[in-house]
Amino acid sequence: MDRKDHVQLLQGMLQIYSPSGKEQKLTAFLHEKLVKLGFSNVRTDEAGNVYGEIGSWSPTLLLCGHMDTVTGKIPVKKENNCLHGRGAVDAKSSLAAMIAASSEITPVLKEGRIIVAGVVEEEKTSKGIHQLLRQKLDVDYAIFGEPSGAKNITFAYKGKVDFKIQCQTASGHVGAQHLLENAAEKGFALWNKIKAACAEFQSPQGVFYSVTPCLTKISSQRTSGGVLDVCYLDIDFRIPPSVKADVCKRIVEKVITNFQADNPNVSIASKVVDKVLPFVADRTTPLMKALEKAITEVTSEKPKFLRKTGTGDMNIFGAETGIPSATYGPGDSMLSHTKHERIELLEYAKSIQVYKRTIENLLAL
Repeated sequence: MDRKDHVQLLQGMLQIYSPSGKEQKLTAFLHEKLVKLGFSNVRTDEAGNVYGEIGSWSPTLLLCGHMDTVTGKIPVKKENNCLHGRGAVDAKSSLAAMIAASSEITPVLKEGRIIVAGVVEEEKTSKGIHQLLRQKLDVDYAIFGEPSGAKNITFAYKGKVDFKIQCQTASGHVGAQHLLENAAEKGFALWNKIKAACAEFQSPQGVFYSVTPCLTKISSQRTSGGVLDVCYLDIDFRIPPSVKADVCKRIVEKVITNFQADNPNVSIASKVVDKVLPFVADRTTPLMKALEKAITEVTSEKPKFLRKTGTGDMNIFGAETGIPSATYGPGDSMLSHTKHERIELLEYAKSIQVYKRTIENLLAL
């Protein structure tokens, strides 16, 4: 593949709208591309993940990127040496760069194996990475494609605990609102109490080391057409490696207990709906050394090691397998999930070379 082919690959991926749960067209597109590019054992699993392999024997490097995006279409266009489109940063450019680099390494790969995987639903359910883990791939190292910037390596992510909370009050006529509790008002008051309770877990070292809650959704119902009597809160807690996930449950339970004592006419129920543990990758592994060396070779700069306040598939894979892992990919993560999502084509080209040199460095060890 030449540089024009690299851009066409990414542009083709961006032109296929693939929000979480609707990746089927992109899966089929990449399946066909991998076959045409000479990958072996090209296959799709029951979750919709797509795989292709280069080489054989060991060591084996897994290059894993996600095919899904958040919702919201962005017109695909080239402008000022940038490619615009939903997923340009998060994270189709990483997956495209992995495919391009692997296809170019084919003629010189005399030993070792690369498995490229495009997985589904990273943005929502993590269905893809869980299915990949069930495949029990025999790999020695793994790189996950997420925007770190071409000169940086992400080695640490916070974890998350997602709660759904229901607040219920007595129903009644809007004309009698002065006699009734409003479930939405009580729900929002409860959220403010939960947010304030997290102040105890703020670290002077900064946001990465703090418990950070976010109200991601609030909805309400008028079950009998009167005053709002049901309110639902979706709350996303981000937790640092130093904090156990059950701390969030204790925060929520304590606040609810105190809130109900002050509001006996409000019934509250809560449950954990998702949990991803924090993950910190070992920075001394051969994989990290190979990736660090590759970035220096391509960019002439020593990479920065980043701690991210989000979560990624590396959290789940690394925690379950213990396999040396890293996260790397082109793009400014501040553009992720925004209407301004775009990738600089020069950075995209550099990341392809970084992936390629990482493979060469790793196999030379």
